[in-house]
Amino acid sequence: MFQTSTCLATFGWSLRVGLGVLLATCGLCLASHSLSAEDWPQWRGPNSSGVTTSKRPLPVEFSPTKNVRWSAEVGDGICSPTVVAGRLFTTAMLGEKPGNTFVVLCFDATTGVRLWQREMAIEGDALPKIHESNSYASASPAADEERVYVYHAHLGLMAFDAKTGEPVWKLALPEPYFVFDWGPGMSPVIHGDRLFFCQDDDLSPAAYCLDKKTGEILWKDDRGDMACCYSHPVICETPQGPEVVIAGTGKMIGYDYNTGHRKWASEVFCRNIKTTPVTFDGIIYVSVESVGISYQWRVTADANGDGKITRDEILNNKYRLNTGKSIPDAFWAKFDRGDENKDGVLEGDEIDKAFLDPKNRGGLLASEVQARLGRTIDTDADKLPEELGELQKEASIQAVRGGGEGDVSKTHVLWLHKTKAPSHIVSPLVADGRMFLIKQGGITASFDIANGQPVWERRRVGADGSYLAAPVFGDGKVYVVSEPGVVSVIESGPEQKVLANNDMGESIAATPALVDGQIFLRTRTKLYCIAQMAK
Repeated sequence: MFQTSTCLATFGWSLRVGLGVLLATCGLCLASHSLSAEDWPQWRGPNSSGVTTSKRPLPVEFSPTKNVRWSAEVGDGICSPTVVAGRLFTTAMLGEKPGNTFVVLCFDATTGVRLWQREMAIEGDALPKIHESNSYASASPAADEERVYVYHAHLGLMAFDAKTGEPVWKLALPEPYFVFDWGPGMSPVIHGDRLFFCQDDDLSPAAYCLDKKTGEILWKDDRGDMACCYSHPVICETPQGPEVVIAGTGKMIGYDYNTGHRKWASEVFCRNIKTTPVTFDGIIYVSVESVGISYQWRVTADANGDGKITRDEILNNKYRLNTGKSIPDAFWAKFDRGDENKDGVLEGDEIDKAFLDPKNRGGLLASEVQARLGRTIDTDADKLPEELGELQKEASIQAVRGGGEGDVSKTHVLWLHKTKAPSHIVSPLVADGRMFLIKQGGITASFDIANGQPVWERRRVGADGSYLAAPVFGDGKVYVVSEPGVVSVIESGPEQKVLANNDMGESIAATPALVDGQIFLRTRTKLYCIAQMAK
């Protein structure tokens, strides 16, 4: 049973065990294995870098029927597969969207045999509505040889035995509260004997460091100065030891690995960052596109489009995620903070002042947006993309050396290059001495990581649509995935050379896993093991 005081019956636990796990417990199925460079232990692989060091060749051309070693139906979800010690872990939601049962699944990574699955019923009020591209199975598992660690917004952080699926521990966390319509999307990450997790929601933003064996909280940073962000913790190795780096509103923060003390901060001109930095050789690389937030509040909550937000509009608008549930008092306290003239309406800079910490207002205030455009931003859906293009002058990529103290914006920033190349969602890839970026429409750019100068910009891969998954790198190739389900393969080099565009026939938001010459790909409802099959 879980090491927790929570009554497990509340969540309706059940375990289904496949033949493979019965063999495994007898020592007949999976060979012994220690964590290695061949593993893909969390979202986007080792240290969330998206890079495999394996030299094994990876396939270029594939489809739902070509070069498929195995496939499996898994249920609805967008989490990325995790592969450790020959086992693949993923999650899914069962039932009518957003689902009423959360399931953790384990497969033999070589054969596709389902070893076990753990089902958890979501009882009580239905889960809040989320964006159609999102799922309550959006958090990717983290794993080592002994355990798999998963997060669900309603259930908290949980650890299961990797071999049997038996529960080990459970940590209840505040259920995140979001006003924007995306919803939860953060994953736990693993390093050494620790598990890190950050959830910057609109009410109780916080970063956690846990003992991965027991679930005990070793340290916690209440990130109340952050707006809603979606950036994962990464580890930066410095001469002084490892640091935990998390980007957020207006800045990246370097935490003391052992205590959680905020050692340093570097300015990042961004309001609600959704990309995750990449670290390499003691340097942190980050891409930033999103500069403001008040217009998003207006798009979400300003039902009549008059530029003002009232309490009734927040309570009744169609985008509100917690429809049918009461809004927490702490949220209304923020509303009241911004309502400076106490007329019950948020307008202009009042919107920013309500939902940003007074000492940390990263990005552009509403008045600054108006000054830049010469007018109030038009939030009409057809005009908004063009409007936002005028506001991306601070979109940038930058490199920051770790190991500093205090405000390092002027001492440790190695370079900063302003460019419209970054996506507000897709994280950068650093490999072969270059930073690779891709954004909506399949538009790519590449920059020299030594100085931030462009290698190329505004090239197209030939696959249109939105991009939610992060690029990954292996065998000298970059793999990028469009939400419509096309996986583009690009040869790494000083010029963009697209080798193939592979249509998988279903929406994809999950980042692929690259392990031992195989591509593990999660579409909306299926898992694929892609490998070069003998002709």
